Amino acid sequence: MTDNMLDNKQLLLNQLQHTDDLIMADLSMDAGQAITVCYLEGMTDSKKLEKMLTLFKENKEMLSAFQKETKVYTIEDTAEQLVSGLTVLLIPAEAYGIAIATFGVQLRNVDEPDSESTVKGPRSGFTESLHNNIALVRFHFPSTNLKVEYRKVGYLSKMTLAILSVSQITNPDILNELHLRIGEIPIDAILGSNYVEEWIIDNPYTLFPLVESTERPDRVIGALLDGRIAVVAQGTPFVILLPFVFLQAFQVSEDYNWNFYIGSCVRLLRLFCGFLGLILPAFYVATVTYHHELVPTPLLQSIAAAKEPVPFPAVLESFMMMFAFEIMREAGVRMPKQVGQAVSIVGALILGQAAVQAGIVSPIMVIIAALTGICTFTLPPTAMNYTIRILQFAMTLLASLLGYVGIMVGIIMLLTYLASLRSFGIPYLGPAAPFDMDQLTDVIIRRPHPVNYKRPSMFRPLSRTRFNGKKR
Repeated sequence: MTDNMLDNKQLLLNQLQHTDDLIMADLSMDAGQAITVCYLEGMTDSKKLEKMLTLFKENKEMLSAFQKETKVYTIEDTAEQLVSGLTVLLIPAEAYGIAIATFGVQLRNVDEPDSESTVKGPRSGFTESLHNNIALVRFHFPSTNLKVEYRKVGYLSKMTLAILSVSQITNPDILNELHLRIGEIPIDAILGSNYVEEWIIDNPYTLFPLVESTERPDRVIGALLDGRIAVVAQGTPFVILLPFVFLQAFQVSEDYNWNFYIGSCVRLLRLFCGFLGLILPAFYVATVTYHHELVPTPLLQSIAAAKEPVPFPAVLESFMMMFAFEIMREAGVRMPKQVGQAVSIVGALILGQAAVQAGIVSPIMVIIAALTGICTFTLPPTAMNYTIRILQFAMTLLASLLGYVGIMVGIIMLLTYLASLRSFGIPYLGPAAPFDMDQLTDVIIRRPHPVNYKRPSMFRPLSRTRFNGKKR
């Protein structure tokens, strides 16, 4: 930036590709000083800008105070401030500008997230505003130990990321590793949290989620108190939490808002449903194909009678039903909310009944597919839900080839693969492998708050004890 106003205007126009929504208006101050107000139309709150300029006119000392704090010295920095929604004042005969906060893009209000609704607990959810999301975290967690670090990512569009941690708890080695990985992201622009996720995880080609994604501030705060780190991206309501281990995919923040007996039972139910959703179709295929002797005779006769008009083998029948169920589920998600749920339910009833009457599938297969789908609905809305639904097909194929032996081979291969994964150096199967009974009791079940005085050691927190280590 130079001390010539005309040159600065031309340089700024060139930097912003002569865009038509760039407004550069000359304004005379009361003292006879002329300044140029620069902003992007639609990005600025006109009322807020007008109020700020009126204050500058009435109080020259206020403009001087702003000059000390918000100066921009280059055309590149000036352009970045403008595309971020700020207004820049260019001062004649000065080789700098003054940036003032006048962001005015209309965003949605804070509301309960649809993907993580709760019966008991806070109802606020994140929005697309980075600063509002950080404010929500501070509102629920007003602590001087909360640390916020900003990073710019992207070549064509420098989007802002905020890294949240708690001093005296978060391990600095994990935090430094995160900064290193973010600094090495070669991307044009960040359009969502997954754009960051795939660059920072240990293994970008795995089917399993190595970081957690949430829209709930209380879940973020719980993770921070465990020694984990949150990454908030501008323009998305989903916050990344890391490190992340496999068993955390079956936990929800609502577990800690109920009595610990209720929270523990519901968590165990989720674990059981996740396992059942993974192997139930495979177990059915293996049983009716290879292991008839393990089925009680009356039940075997009932299954045989139901399958008699079906011309397809059990594995093909299973694949057709699971695939049809996935189509209906995806259609229900993509259609408008007013009709999506009705279409998915009615479609399942009509298609299922019609398929049975036409002799394409057996009634027992419809029951198996429906029960499997319901089991996956009990899981939290993480990527693990989709992972289990995909693995159903692989487990069913193995069961069709080797029966129960195929299911055991699939489970052993799956556990071996999970044991090889890491999330920022943390074993993915922890605390089950390596085994830690003390931590496992608060993963499989939910410990009462008065006795839950230890933080998970697998995240290597600087302080292992909560509430100063006091316990009942």
